[in-house]
Amino acid sequence: MNHSSPIPQASASSLPARKITRKQLAAHCGLCVSRIDQLTRAGVLGHFKIGKSIRYDLAEVEATLRQLYHVQPMANAETQLQA
Repeated sequence: MNHSSPIPQASASSLPARKITRKQLAAHCGLCVSRIDQLTRAGVLGHFKIGKSIRYDLAEVEATLRQLYHVQPMANAETQLQA
């Protein structure tokens, strides 16, 4: 098969549709990797393993952190600031 279009590369805007690494998660959340590791070991952050690698579903992690720390999603926070 000959595909004329290249495979799109993942960008920061496509993170919610992907499974991400702990380093990517730490950068996205503004936390250090050791804090992500602590939350993972404590069972707070849902994750899964692919071989020896740990991956996180960004949408699930964001929902967990919002619930745990009572943080509103960014879209709602911006709407409230404008009101």
